[in-house]
Amino acid sequence: MIKILDCTLRDGGYYTNWDFDADLTLEYFKLANLLPLDYLEVGYRSIIQEEYYGEFFFMPISTFQKISSLTDKKISIMINAKDFIDVDVRSIINDTKDYVSLVRIAIQPNNIEFGIELAISVKSMGFEVGLNIMQISTLDADHILFDHLKGIENFVDYLYLVDSYGSIYPEELREMLDKVQSQTNVDLGFHGHNNVELAFANSIVAINNNVSIIDATVLGMGRGAGNLKLELILGYLNSKREIKVDLNLLGRYVELFYPLLDIHRWGINLAYIVSGCYSLPQKEVMDALEINRYSLSGIVSKLRSNLKLQLPEYAPTEETKSCLIVGGGSTIRKHIGALTTYLSKNRNIVLLHATSRYLDLFSDLKNKQYFAMTGDELLKLEPISGIHKYILGPDLNTTENIRYQPESLYQLKEISFTSKYPDSPLSAGLQIALEMSCQSIYLAGFDGYEELKNKKDLYLMNENQDILNIFSSNYSVVSLTPTKYKNIKQQSIYCKI
Repeated sequence: MIKILDCTLRDGGYYTNWDFDADLTLEYFKLANLLPLDYLEVGYRSIIQEEYYGEFFFMPISTFQKISSLTDKKISIMINAKDFIDVDVRSIINDTKDYVSLVRIAIQPNNIEFGIELAISVKSMGFEVGLNIMQISTLDADHILFDHLKGIENFVDYLYLVDSYGSIYPEELREMLDKVQSQTNVDLGFHGHNNVELAFANSIVAINNNVSIIDATVLGMGRGAGNLKLELILGYLNSKREIKVDLNLLGRYVELFYPLLDIHRWGINLAYIVSGCYSLPQKEVMDALEINRYSLSGIVSKLRSNLKLQLPEYAPTEETKSCLIVGGGSTIRKHIGALTTYLSKNRNIVLLHATSRYLDLFSDLKNKQYFAMTGDELLKLEPISGIHKYILGPDLNTTENIRYQPESLYQLKEISFTSKYPDSPLSAGLQIALEMSCQSIYLAGFDGYEELKNKKDLYLMNENQDILNIFSSNYSVVSLTPTKYKNIKQQSIYCKI
């Protein structure tokens, strides 16, 4: 008979930072006792981290003791294999033996040999062992993983296939199950994500192909687009597989998590669908969208493609004594009169645009003007009066058709002053200034943030500050308009005119 592992607290912790209200967990365990669930995966057991994570990420012994007083279900925890390259796994999980039945090890397919070493060590401690193979949608038929499956049943109780990106299709899963089952008779498990709404269909395929255990979460609560809905798979098993489920109890179980759903709104959206369709890390897709430097199509191109436009490398033909890098802050409009006056009087100063926002305000100037292009600026490019060169950042990949490709389109070879932030417009502008051997580098419109309204503002503020910290440790840079950034010299544009 198929087994069910409820990993709501562990996978749902990605939304609550592994903190859950005590009243919720009390009712959760009481109701779980009355449902046909074989394991409750209550969280991670983690090494020390350098940022805050909650109770169910570290699982102190006091938490296990509390749980053991509430439920008689088998308890599972998960560990990340990458945490134990230089750490003895025994030091992290040995004290849980009185409370934990199953330890699951999350492992990347390319690291299967290390995963097997960990599994052997955990098994020797007396635990049941689950080896969770991540990102199965990225595996091809010749992957090294399949060469290490023979005999794995001797130290692994459940070999899990994990559809991390929610990308695998039923026929692909069926073929993979056949291949794995031709190599080993270990009990198999399936953990599906729901990016393209196939977690349920794939779980039925897994059950019909003799998988022994299925993961699910209440309301699908889990990382990114979420997981197989527990209420859905239990409803299916109740109607089709003669597994008895008290639907009234199940309803109460589900209702516990509606308030969290109202707050966190997990589930599919276009970004998760795209990450699923292309087997892309959903966190990277979501982070890129929140920063808003790339469109959704640009994100897909950036994450998928290794193709770059074949462009000449930017190499200045003469040195430039001074340049002014223009950012997107509102002080540009406030001080545009002073800025254009200064530039008109000093036509030897090169104007570097790190944003398209104010191109029109400087279009009548006779100074040389370059446009440092990052993100999706290339896709929006139109002929712009006054721009002498368009210089792409080194990290700008695209497979999209651009509307306009001037002859003066170049690409930076690298950002030499830092290995970080290769797609930042500020990084690109500062690198162009270095390439031109500028003796004086001025900024305008890099205001900083009066208040942080969202994740994008926080990210861009931290990014720009870090870039300025790194750059100013070796080079001089001066802001001519007001700025809230630290470690940067300031002068007034008005003392220049």
